[in-house]
Amino acid sequence: MQKLSSYVVASPIFSEDNAPLLVVLATRTGAVFELPLSIWQVLRLGAFEKLNAKTRTELSEAEILVPQAEDELAVVLSRNREAIRTNTHLNYVIQPTAHCQLGCGYCGQTHERRNLSTENETAILRDVRDRLDAGKFAELNLCWFGAEPLSGLVQMRSLTPQLRRIAEERNVEYRASIVTNGLAMSRKIGAELVNALGVVSITVSLDGTAMYHDRRRHTKSGKPTFNQILANLVALADTIGSDPVEIKVRCNVDRENSPDVVRLLQRLHDEGLHRAVQFYTAPIHSWGNDAHRRSLDPEDYARMELSWFVEMKRLGFSVPLVPKVQHVVCLAVQPQGALVDAHGTLFNCTEVSYVPSYGTPNRFAIGDVMSGERGTTRDVLGSFNDQVQSGAFGCSRCRMLPVCGGACPKEWIEGRVPCPSSKRNMAERLLLAAAFSRTDSATDPAEAA
Repeated sequence: MQKLSSYVVASPIFSEDNAPLLVVLATRTGAVFELPLSIWQVLRLGAFEKLNAKTRTELSEAEILVPQAEDELAVVLSRNREAIRTNTHLNYVIQPTAHCQLGCGYCGQTHERRNLSTENETAILRDVRDRLDAGKFAELNLCWFGAEPLSGLVQMRSLTPQLRRIAEERNVEYRASIVTNGLAMSRKIGAELVNALGVVSITVSLDGTAMYHDRRRHTKSGKPTFNQILANLVALADTIGSDPVEIKVRCNVDRENSPDVVRLLQRLHDEGLHRAVQFYTAPIHSWGNDAHRRSLDPEDYARMELSWFVEMKRLGFSVPLVPKVQHVVCLAVQPQGALVDAHGTLFNCTEVSYVPSYGTPNRFAIGDVMSGERGTTRDVLGSFNDQVQSGAFGCSRCRMLPVCGGACPKEWIEGRVPCPSSKRNMAERLLLAAAFSRTDSATDPAEAA
C-alpha cells in the first residue's frame, strides 16, 4: 500500500500543445517531474492502480509515492542524522580579527582592533588536528569570516600554510572560502586569496547600487564603499579568468533597498559580471538586535524575488530556482564543526560571536580554543533535529523541511521564524523552471555562442 508523500510541491497548471501540465518537486529526493494533470489528479485521489507500472516505479523511486504506513518525518530526520554522522567534511570557521571598517546599520556585532594572538594561532592548529583525528574526514573546509577577515590578513597568511600542511599530512583535501565586505580586496590581494591562500569561494555583499548601498554599508566614518567594492569585484573576476573559483554576490534586502535590486543586477551586467558571479538576495535578519523589523513581509519578499529571478535570467545570470536536499542544515549540528573568534572563543554558530546582546560570557560559547569545549552548550543548537522531531518548531509539519533543513536553529530557538522564501514561492519557482528550460532549448546555438 502506498500514499502520496507529504513532501511534494506542485506548480500551477500550465498548457502545452493544449495539454494541461504541472511541475512536481519531491522535496525528499529533490526530483522534479513534469506531469500531465490527469496523473496528478490520480495521485491526489489515491487511485494509484490507474498508473502504469513504469510511471508508478518512477514516482516511487522519486518518493512522490511512499509506503502507506511510513512515518515520513522520522525518515527525513533519520537521513539527516545519518548524513551528519557520516559527514566527511570538517567545517571550521576562523575569525582572524574582531575589526571591521564598515558601520552597517543592521550589524549586531561590536568591533574592536583585536586580532588572533600567536598563542591562539597555535591552539587553533592543535584544535584542527584534534578534530580531524576524531573523525573520518576527507576534506577540511576552512572559512575566513568576520567582522572583516581581510583586516586579519597577517593571521590568514600565517595560518594557511600550516593548515594546508595539517590536511596534507592526513591525506585530507584543503578548501578555503572567505566572506568579506570586499573593500580591501584589491587586485593584488584578490590574486593572493586565490593563489597563495588557496581560496576557492569568495562571498561579497552589495546592498544595491551606490545610492542605496552607501547608505547602509559605509565605513564607520561614513565614507561610501560601493564603487571601490565593485571595482574590486571586476578586478577579481579578471584575475580569476577561467580558474574554478566561485564569486558570490549577496544583496541583503529590506523595505528600504528592495526597489534597487533590479538596478544592481543591471549594473553588475554592465560591468560584465553576470557570467562571473552567483547572485542571490537574502532578507535582513536579526543579529542579536532588531534588524529583522526592517525586513519585507515574507509574502512580499517571496513575490518580489520571483521578479528578480526573471530579471536575472534575462540578463544572463545563473538562477537558483530549485533547492537541493539539505541533510546537514549548518555548522550548528556538526559535532566537530566549530568557529573560533579573535578572542579564541569557540562557537558552533556563525551568527553569535562579537554580539554583546548575548552577554559576557557569550551564552552561545561552547568553550575556548586554548582549553577546548566544555559543558553542554553545543547541544542548545546541536540537538536541532531532535527538537524538530519533538514538534518544537513548525518544521515538523512543513513539506519543505528536506530541502531547507530547518533554515536556522538559532532563529527558531530565539522565537523567530526563519523559513526561506522558497516555502512561499516554490510552486511559482517550478513554473519558472519549466519556462526557463523551454527558453533555453529554443535558443539558437549560434546565437547563444
